[in-house]
Amino acid sequence: MNIIFTMAGKYSRFKLFANRVPKYLMPLGKHTILWHVINELKAECGPAQFFFIVNKEDRDFFPIMKSVLDDFAISTKNIIHIDDTKSQLETALAIFDSSLSEKVNINSPTAFTNIDTILRFRSNFFQELGNLGECEGLLDTFRGASIAYSYALVDKNNKVLSVSDGIRVSDDACSGLYGFSSGAFFASEARRLLSQDEKANFTGLYHSLMESHYDSFITRNLDINSTTVLGTPEEYISNIHRFK
Repeated sequence: MNIIFTMAGKYSRFKLFANRVPKYLMPLGKHTILWHVINELKAECGPAQFFFIVNKEDRDFFPIMKSVLDDFAISTKNIIHIDDTKSQLETALAIFDSSLSEKVNINSPTAFTNIDTILRFRSNFFQELGNLGECEGLLDTFRGASIAYSYALVDKNNKVLSVSDGIRVSDDACSGLYGFSSGAFFASEARRLLSQDEKANFTGLYHSLMESHYDSFITRNLDINSTTVLGTPEEYISNIHRFK
């Protein structure tokens, strides 16, 4: 299994707030946001390779990044630095066109995640990811209410009927953890969509899969303590006390 972190954003609001420190390296308790994100996912995913797509502008913070990865025995050779992209989907695809492409097992189930959200108790997601059919997608969801989130509408079998940005079509908010039956399937479909819309995002990709008659499903986590969203400085400040 491949788990790929898309963390090449500008994080402009956080850099103003934190004096250029990338959001994922902001302190949270005794560690950084990135440390907590990795720690929770690594406890649930089983055997997996971790890869990191980082903005070139963050290279000055490589020593801190290395210290985080060292705690989990993850090689810094699993990091690529890229220029700015037009979307998270373009960022995610970059790993398949990089020097790391030979290390990524394109035939294995592949998940993408950002560093905006700390996810606990996601073993169900990784179990379902490993059980997907040949050309299928998977969305992790939690109970949400904010219009800042994307939402999935599903049938009684948890098959995705639609995904909407900022429109609460259900209580199933997308956490930012996206799965695909293989890296090859993701790369093929992402390239096709980006050739039509260079600013397409993951929501658009799941819509595109449905239009191509590929199925996607959700996993649902209703524990209110299982999802910590850190998308804005305000959310970061309001959650600091949980990590003392």
